[in-house]
Amino acid sequence: MDGETKPVKDKNLERSSIRILGIGGSARRGSRSLSALRAALGVAEAVGAQTVMADVRQLDLPVYDSDRSLDEYPPTLRWLLDEVRAADAYILCSPTYHGTIAGGVKNVLDALNFLADDTPPYFGGKVVGLTALGGGGAMHVIDALHHSTSALNGLSAPTVVTVPGSALDPESGELRDPATRKRLQSMVEQMIALTYGLHLGKQ
Repeated sequence: MDGETKPVKDKNLERSSIRILGIGGSARRGSRSLSALRAALGVAEAVGAQTVMADVRQLDLPVYDSDRSLDEYPPTLRWLLDEVRAADAYILCSPTYHGTIAGGVKNVLDALNFLADDTPPYFGGKVVGLTALGGGGAMHVIDALHHSTSALNGLSAPTVVTVPGSALDPESGELRDPATRKRLQSMVEQMIALTYGLHLGKQ
């Protein structure tokens, strides 16, 4: 009805209803890329989102084999699949190994093939934030993550983040670089805006 007063939506409520799953790290104890992922999820929590982290080391998945049934994998894979289904958006983070994505991260993404028959499949058309730890080669990791995200039916957020090792405190793993934090903030804000927009589009 023209002239009708419409309720103003609470932005904090919008953000608190968004669940972000972070996937990344490496098999290495004390993984710096896991610290980078933790920092990204911390930024998301600071603006009100709910977060869950899937640590490659803790998942401890064997090399993906399409001949294996889900029951032949560790219980951590079933947990991961449930979390992927429950999430509204995702953040991926890989270290730079020989100029590209780490095998452990790629293996976890390969294991998402168990979601191929979901409707919609894999990431379900949801937003994915891309981050990588490393120097100049980190953009190759971002490219690889982008291609994997597209193949897994995800929508890459426009802002991507490369995290140099120097941005992390060597003792605590805390993010100490304001410029990197600001870029993570931009990525997360885009993810939330896009996720909320996609959600409204389905109403």
